[in-house]
Amino acid sequence: MDDGAPINVSSLLNGDDPIEEASEDLLQRAGLADAFAAEIHNTPARYGAVFALTGRWGSGKTSLLNLTASALEAADDVQVVKFNPWFFSGTDQLMRFFFDELAGQLRDGLTRKEKFKTAGRAVAERLSKYSSALSPLKFIPGASTVLEGASALAEGTSKLLGDEQTSVHQQRGELTELLTNLPGRIVVFLDDIDRLSQQEIRDLFRLVRLTGSFPNVVYVLCFDRSVVEAALTDGAVEGSAYLEKIVKISMEVPPLPTQALSPAISYGLAEALDGIDAGPLDEGRWPDIFVQLILPMFSTIRDVKRYLASVPLAVRSRHAEVSLVDILALETLRVRYPAAYDLLPTATDVLTGTRSLHQHNAEQTPREQAFADEFIHLLGGHAKPLVHLLFPAADRLFGGSNYGSDWISTWEQDRRVACSNVLDIYLHRQLPAGRAPVRCLDYVASTIGDEAALTEALEQVPDPLLDDVLKRLVPHLRDVSEDQVLPSATALMRQLPRIQLGPTGMLSPRGEWAVLSPVKSLLRTLNGESADQAVTSLFHSITNLYGKVFLLDLIGGGSNGQGLVSEEAERALRQELFAQLHAASPEDLALERMLLRTVVVAAINTDSPTTVAWLADPRVVARLMESAVTSAHSQTMGSVAVRTEGRLAWDPLVSVFDGEAGLAEAVAFLRRSLNEGALESTEEMTTALALYEKYSGGWRPEF
Repeated sequence: MDDGAPINVSSLLNGDDPIEEASEDLLQRAGLADAFAAEIHNTPARYGAVFALTGRWGSGKTSLLNLTASALEAADDVQVVKFNPWFFSGTDQLMRFFFDELAGQLRDGLTRKEKFKTAGRAVAERLSKYSSALSPLKFIPGASTVLEGASALAEGTSKLLGDEQTSVHQQRGELTELLTNLPGRIVVFLDDIDRLSQQEIRDLFRLVRLTGSFPNVVYVLCFDRSVVEAALTDGAVEGSAYLEKIVKISMEVPPLPTQALSPAISYGLAEALDGIDAGPLDEGRWPDIFVQLILPMFSTIRDVKRYLASVPLAVRSRHAEVSLVDILALETLRVRYPAAYDLLPTATDVLTGTRSLHQHNAEQTPREQAFADEFIHLLGGHAKPLVHLLFPAADRLFGGSNYGSDWISTWEQDRRVACSNVLDIYLHRQLPAGRAPVRCLDYVASTIGDEAALTEALEQVPDPLLDDVLKRLVPHLRDVSEDQVLPSATALMRQLPRIQLGPTGMLSPRGEWAVLSPVKSLLRTLNGESADQAVTSLFHSITNLYGKVFLLDLIGGGSNGQGLVSEEAERALRQELFAQLHAASPEDLALERMLLRTVVVAAINTDSPTTVAWLADPRVVARLMESAVTSAHSQTMGSVAVRTEGRLAWDPLVSVFDGEAGLAEAVAFLRRSLNEGALESTEEMTTALALYEKYSGGWRPEF
């Protein structure tokens, strides 16, 4: 994702842990740490010294502090001691714990530096005694002395003095003398001060103030200045002024240039996604998404680490159903601006809703305006590029372009959240009922042009998912070559027996269009003689009559007279359908779906006389009646309830049976066959006969 030199990204994937050594330094701050260490090493410390390393949370203070400590540890005349203020609880513990910890680390580190061996041991022992002397005492806020009740003071003094009967003041003097003669200096690092409670911060700084004058003892305090100043402010005492009296030299962690994070994010993503099936990366969109959207949202390495830690789960849980580019962009939004991210589920229609041509100049609705205002309020300058790059349909809300519904299939093919179906999958992390996994669709699409392979691939699709696969296959057919049209269309038409025919819902297209739509998309790429030849070959490959009827409907010119084939080719195919219909056996006709429509279509524009010889077979009559039943869906304005009502194709039935008298005779014949057991009654037959009674009595549906 980046063309820079490879970097060590292991430190990016270890959560919020700071780096410990220069080999992990992705921000190139080792030089700054060396300079800071040199200043700490060389600053006169006859009366001690206090340094501060400040910076806001997530700016890399602790990492820079660790690099500084490493540089100092390399010097043979410096003993580094790290004190964790989180280990103590309350004022009473702080003093003793600090000196005990200081003494303990001095003992543990003596053997590493010969220069400190003898003097350091004496300092450690004296620190332990000094700690015991101070343990029962408490700080008085705003003062540099310690005081306690008489009984506690007596008890502490007796513990301290023992045989030596030495006063606290004398012990401090002896400790000061030992430290003055120390062949080097002790550097005490105190980190995470800004994470303490307000009272604990005050206690810690009073400790530093009390003990900061020990010779050759240098404190390095690490904190967020605004947090500590607020904690130290007390009445008339300003926290900033308090710090000025304690801290001798202060260094602020420099702000991080946005571009410095680019390689960290790029290589971190590559490492985080290694081994995860994330789907293809859209190389065309990625540079803009990365530079204009993702990169500007980061300012600290801590934010980058939090983001990289969350990416693997975000990608895995979408199972390659959503564009990797979109996942990475929206995960940035979730990590950096969670309040804005929380708006997405409530505004999916606003973000993905397209407009028709006559709506292009329509004003924004109050809801759209409210969303745009809130999004800008939460995201500032990031709002417009995010919408422009991820949700183009909503770009109009921010002064951008309008997009029509013809874009939806393209966005869905590219798995972009700009499509509402894909956005729902992203938000809910699961496929809705009836939606095929994208891997299934990709496999089918990969076989386009190979009749046998495409047929086999479609047969492997479960029946409940076939409709979805066929509908989503259409965009993949736009760029097929001419020689791929016929084999692909042939394989698709073979799927008709698996499709629910007829109306499927209130506003849904008829079920057969799941197959016919991709076939039409294929055939429209042809013209002239090549179209006539392909359609004729396709017609001959279809084994059922209703499939041939669908094909004729597909290629017909209709009212505009512009069909997919020439009029001569269409006429020849209709005559062939008529001939095949009348040559079919009653057994074959009884198995035909939509037989009534087939008979009607075959009789249109044919020169051959109509014959009804096969109407004498009760199986054919039964099939004609059953196929005359349709469903009508209706809905009351303001209600979501959809009513379904059975209808009978009365006029076509009357025409096929040569009038209502002929139809009545056929129905009587059918009933006799049922009563005599020549036919078995079915649910469809029962419905057809019940509707016949209503229609023959004069009832007609109201429109």
